[in-house]
Amino acid sequence: MTTAKTQSRRKQQRSLDTRAAIKAAGAELFATQGFRATGVRDIAERAGCNQALVSYHFKGKGRLYDEILSDAVAEAQRLARAGDLAGSDYPERDLVRILSHAIASQNHLAPMILREQMDPERLLNPNTANTLRSFMTLTEDVLNALPLDAEARGWDPQIVHLAIVGPLIHYTVATRMREQVAGSLDRPMSTPDLEEFTETLAAMLSRALRKEEIASA
Repeated sequence: MTTAKTQSRRKQQRSLDTRAAIKAAGAELFATQGFRATGVRDIAERAGCNQALVSYHFKGKGRLYDEILSDAVAEAQRLARAGDLAGSDYPERDLVRILSHAIASQNHLAPMILREQMDPERLLNPNTANTLRSFMTLTEDVLNALPLDAEARGWDPQIVHLAIVGPLIHYTVATRMREQVAGSLDRPMSTPDLEEFTETLAAMLSRALRKEEIASA
């Protein structure tokens, strides 16, 4: 009996390890080659597994792409619950920190999203659209948590969300590009670290939403 249970646990762990390897491989290839140019065979080779396992675990590269996005959404939602986003005095600042952490939680997520912003087929895919829509609900919650007389309560949450996510994604990609070419530059280029950039963005967003100068929170 013990042997059977041990074998079952090992099988489950192998399955989890395979899923993780496929996700990591998919994210890297989507980021470097793009969704269209990446095939299931490419993902399997990078993950070191049989091609059939990609289809078995994810039913194809489309669902794999969406699950990579869903992981970031789930991480943001987890942080929002853990930090009591709704009960914060400045939830918009906490939201920026949460989204920054969620994007940074996956190594290839930012360049993957940036590359596919120019691909209408991927962005207009119903599954992808629903995933991104659930990502934006946190922004809606924050706008609704602002003081009743705040003008920003009537703002389009999609625009506010893009005003947060867009700079974070571009910062991440630009920073990596600078790191790659740093040794070949005549003059070094200074870049704020992620925490500094996040706090600056959070303060700017807070002032824009509340239209008032507030001390750092």
